[in-house]
Amino acid sequence: MLKPLQVLGAPALLLLVAACASTAPPAATIRSSALTAPADLQLLCAGEAATRFSVAADKVLPSASRPGTVAGTFEVDVRLPIGGARCIIDDKGSIVSLERS
Repeated sequence: MLKPLQVLGAPALLLLVAACASTAPPAATIRSSALTAPADLQLLCAGEAATRFSVAADKVLPSASRPGTVAGTFEVDVRLPIGGARCIIDDKGSIVSLERS
């Protein structure tokens, strides 16, 4: 007795494998560094938020970032155990402002 895959043959098997391949373009999953703050600046904001708001550093995470309204700065949203904060940092690593949001 023939098994179903033996009856269909190799072309059908290749078609089944091809159907499982991802068709999403890789660019859709890669963030552009021009649109987000560099990781080291995000971490500086998170560390400063932990210090200023007296929160354990491992409980503070940067959650989003974008170019700031002033050239050479970035806005970084920081998630705290209770609420969040917005940090503005320049491209040299100096905190311009840090406020709860």
